[in-house]
Amino acid sequence: MPTSQLLLAATAATATMTSCAHAAIIGFVGDTTLEGGWYAFEDEFDVDMTIIHHGGAVYETVTSIDVPEFGGSLELDSPHSLRHIGQGWATWSHGYTGEVFYNNGKMFVGFDLDMSSVGAFDAYLEPNCFSIHGYAVTAYGSMGSEVTVEFQAHGSYGANHFGFYAVDETLVRIEIHGTCDWAIGEWRVGVPTPATAALLALAALRRRRRR
Repeated sequence: MPTSQLLLAATAATATMTSCAHAAIIGFVGDTTLEGGWYAFEDEFDVDMTIIHHGGAVYETVTSIDVPEFGGSLELDSPHSLRHIGQGWATWSHGYTGEVFYNNGKMFVGFDLDMSSVGAFDAYLEPNCFSIHGYAVTAYGSMGSEVTVEFQAHGSYGANHFGFYAVDETLVRIEIHGTCDWAIGEWRVGVPTPATAALLALAALRRRRRR
């Protein structure tokens, strides 16, 4: 196994956004855009996030994960293989040792957020290759908005964080393209508070005016 690499500092998100009326989606990447990565969704924006947890056996094939708190499920387009750090998946980052989902060698994966009122989503991703690779993740909203964020991650202790907020709509689908197959984990969904939604709406309006 190659020498372990430290978690890469995320590049700033390169976002391509479309929106309808006042609806919009805002994307974030890593720790350069949000200090603290995973925890910043709650700490900085006061969003109550729910962990999506499967709880099955290692190497189990997974196509759907129930999310009872949101009255639905996360539906994967293609089967994933459940792994744990140290059991079927070698490394991650920031000390995480829980379950991750390997995409079985694919360079494109999509999944539907088949649940109600999802206004925020985030996750971590790590390549299967022990080197730096690029990824583009697109989120789609219920009103037709979409936004893509681009980032890099390293396959040795280099899992990277990404996430999305929706304004005046809900998140319904996520699609990921990459230059090496990957595992995804620590995925969560949430509902922004009204105050948070107002701040995000202002941010979305400013982004549209800059275009």
